[in-house]
Amino acid sequence: MTKNRLFLAVAVAALALSSCNNGEEVLLAQKKADSLQAIVDQKEGEVDALFEVLNQIEDNLALISAKYSNVKEMKRGNMESSYNVKGEISNQLSSIESMLADNKKKIATLNARISSLGAENSKLQEFVDKLEARMATQEQQISELTQEVASNRAVIQNLNENVSTLTEENRQKDEYIALQHEAANRAYFIVGTFKELKELNVVNKTGGFIGIGKKQNTTESMSTEHFTTIDRSKVTTITIDKKKAVVISKHPQDSYELVADENDPSVTAYLRILNPASFWKYTDYLVVSTK
Repeated sequence: MTKNRLFLAVAVAALALSSCNNGEEVLLAQKKADSLQAIVDQKEGEVDALFEVLNQIEDNLALISAKYSNVKEMKRGNMESSYNVKGEISNQLSSIESMLADNKKKIATLNARISSLGAENSKLQEFVDKLEARMATQEQQISELTQEVASNRAVIQNLNENVSTLTEENRQKDEYIALQHEAANRAYFIVGTFKELKELNVVNKTGGFIGIGKKQNTTESMSTEHFTTIDRSKVTTITIDKKKAVVISKHPQDSYELVADENDPSVTAYLRILNPASFWKYTDYLVVSTK
């Protein structure tokens, strides 16, 4: 029996002894005692409810401490750059902030109700004050941890941007090198009859005597518009498939050969480049005249 219940029992007994000859007074005293007991029971119920809230807050604080330790452990393992771990850290911090907010609401409710209590007021208030102090400490820790995580993410973001920039610079450099390589190895060829080539201003005839003995030569003003572009570092054969093919452009004779068709020796099937470096030494243009 609590002190309040014992007090009521004694009060009832005293009233009964002093009024044993008066039944109505006894009944009145009993009613008063019952009313007082109801008030006491209500107060005790309120106190029990408050302690239930205090226990919930205590459980939340313990869980917050566990989550805080978990986040610190993940950071200590230098795993924050992992996408999954980064998401887990965010979830943990979000959960902690939600629990802290819930605790604040519960504390505000407690402070409002404690003032209505009697003798238990001071002890409950002392306990609530201690919980608020612990919450303040945890809020500070979480704030510092959140800032640290944000700072680390900023560093990681900068590193990612630097890597992205370097990757783009390397891509541009590789592209430039490829273009330079392509330009350095670019060559051109054209195959056609003398008439066709002359009409395109690719060849003409010079030399000889009174129109006799003139030779085909490439013109200085020829355009690459009608030429086929090739990569001389990769192409070593040029298809001709015409009769009486003659190389008009300037190439060392030992750097290539004209290969005849197997079925018709009068037809040149293709030109094979035997020594690319020597073949393209004097010009980037191959001109083949045919009948």
